[in-house]
Amino acid sequence: MKKLYLFGILCCCASAFAASLSKGTSNPAIGVLLQPTSFGPGISEFIISVKNTGEETLTNIYITSDTGVMIFGTTSWGDVIPSMAPGEEIYYAFGGQKPAQCTDMNQVIVHATTSGGSEITDLSGEFDYYSDDMTFTYIDDYIYAQQDGIYVDLNGNSMVDVGDAVNYTYSIPSANMVEIYDSNAIVDNPTGFGPFTTTGIHYLTAADVAEGYVYNSATLNVFDSCSGSGMFQDPTPCMGCPGLSNCPNCVVTPLTSALPNSISGNVKFNINNDNCASGLPFPNRKISTDNGLNTYASYTNPAGSYSIIIPSNGTFSTTPLSNLGSNFSSNPASVSVASTGSGNDYATTDFCVSSATNYADLHVALIPIDHPRPGFSASYKLCFRNYGSTNLNGTIQLSFDDGKLTFNSATPAVNSTTSNSLTWNYTNLLPFEYRIINLTLNVLPPPGAATGDLLTFTLSGPMAGDANVDDNIFTMEQTVVSSFDPNDKTVVEGAYIGLNQVDDYLHYVTRFQNTGTAAATTVVLKETLDPKLDWTTFEPIAASHDYIIQVVNGNDMTVTFPNIGLPDSGSNEPASHGWMAYRIKPKSNIVVNDVMTSQANIFFDYNAPIATNAVSTQLTSLGNSQFSSVPFTIYPNPASTTIRITNGGNFSFQILDINGKMLLSGNSGEGDNIDVSSLQAGFYLVKVTTTTGCGVLKFIKS
Repeated sequence: MKKLYLFGILCCCASAFAASLSKGTSNPAIGVLLQPTSFGPGISEFIISVKNTGEETLTNIYITSDTGVMIFGTTSWGDVIPSMAPGEEIYYAFGGQKPAQCTDMNQVIVHATTSGGSEITDLSGEFDYYSDDMTFTYIDDYIYAQQDGIYVDLNGNSMVDVGDAVNYTYSIPSANMVEIYDSNAIVDNPTGFGPFTTTGIHYLTAADVAEGYVYNSATLNVFDSCSGSGMFQDPTPCMGCPGLSNCPNCVVTPLTSALPNSISGNVKFNINNDNCASGLPFPNRKISTDNGLNTYASYTNPAGSYSIIIPSNGTFSTTPLSNLGSNFSSNPASVSVASTGSGNDYATTDFCVSSATNYADLHVALIPIDHPRPGFSASYKLCFRNYGSTNLNGTIQLSFDDGKLTFNSATPAVNSTTSNSLTWNYTNLLPFEYRIINLTLNVLPPPGAATGDLLTFTLSGPMAGDANVDDNIFTMEQTVVSSFDPNDKTVVEGAYIGLNQVDDYLHYVTRFQNTGTAAATTVVLKETLDPKLDWTTFEPIAASHDYIIQVVNGNDMTVTFPNIGLPDSGSNEPASHGWMAYRIKPKSNIVVNDVMTSQANIFFDYNAPIATNAVSTQLTSLGNSQFSSVPFTIYPNPASTTIRITNGGNFSFQILDINGKMLLSGNSGEGDNIDVSSLQAGFYLVKVTTTTGCGVLKFIKS
């Protein structure tokens, strides 16, 4: 049985082999090719070639089709070839046409008469005369459209920088319904019935600015019966612009004929008086440069390094001493650079900053990272920095409303706690070093905390002998909400400040979240500082990720988070958030009812900017504390045993702790001593009331 089975297979194979040979070598025989030449618009065309594959002369050769191909002759004999000798081949003996379809399968039949008067036939193949495969055709409506790009200085600062744009014009010649797909631009009305013209915009990234060119490769989808495609060509190509090997058809838009230059270097603090041979990095130090017409500034990173983008012409004077105070000096005090050429970096512009005297100056700030919601946790950053010239050791204390909040967690760990306060110890805080405490509090569910409730916080860093006691205490009020926009702006001091707060800093926080569908490579915050804010007092506090700041002419601020890799909220919601905080003072000449406003635009890669809410702070005769402003001073401050209050008359006073609890009270007059020896060392509030109103100042008991 096994032998019979094998014999059957061999017989079948032998028969198939013989059949294959008989088509090509039998006498008589003929073969035909059907090959497509072009598709559309509206028609498919074919070349039909014939070959006598047998051993005798054939006559009366013609073509028919069962698939609808219309046949026509292409030679002098018309639709019938009179005769063909053995082995003779006639290329393009006939032509064929058929109404175009998106996909189609076709075949023709060749007929011939033998010497004995009988008819033989053969089905066409596409690639050789000896097969009978059908010819496949596919219609692709490929369209060539035009795309032109023009650089636009959106912020009008005469520099190519993040926030500027390339405007595109797309011209579609097709009469079909088409859709423009451009992953590198935002297209207005990308779908339309042609011919039509539309526009798009690409917002520059830091990578674009560094490159000096924007590369774009938009495509088209054609929505006809065959769903074709297309590409764009540049009607005004950039001659001499560098091309990309992986994008030979890109539309290349130059941003400027000359790339901007940059000034970069490092700043150190001369802690050991050795001209910074063992100096400490000077982080967050403003470095400014100007050419007599415009001022440009940036801030050092944690390693003390900085880079400022400048125009490609002019002489620039650079200094690290802006707003640093007369106690400080720098070697060198300034550096002059002549900016020429294109894309040059004037590196090694380094500075060594020294302090004439040693002094202590601790600064604290409380940054809300998200909004408190009933039943959820809320995150905060407790920031403290040594603005003095000597190492500091001490404590950071936070008090909060334990009727609405409870402690959840903190990094670093808390050293001591009560129901409404937390205390951290710190040591060896170096000059100009800043540290951050990450804190999470639980917001109680109703009725403990309800939407609209006000949460109060007081952050303090008691420091004996501090040269600037005003920034050792930080108070904040925060409203409980039910929902919030993840891309928003907050001014910590609130909607109103009093006259006694004019010389204090305003603290701004910009929060952002990637709610897209992929990770963001670059995030940029653009903001125009209010003209009533003094940009010379601007200081970055901290941010969620590494960042670079550029400030031009005192009001055009750009914060760039390069290579941030911010996950989208669908992939990793907790990591999809970011933030940046800074502080700045009002100008000294503001008057009652003046309003200072802040609003930012957030750019995620190539997407259109997201505008945050605008926050406003108004100077009023009543601040957020609802106290009238009564001018008075306290001295000495800090004090160990007694204080004196000067206001030019008689008054009553109350001394309160940072939680608002009254500890001492009484009546006094100009120059009278008030005994505070019974108070423990720390921060206190002094409320003074006269016949014309009342006011509050901070006081430190040493």
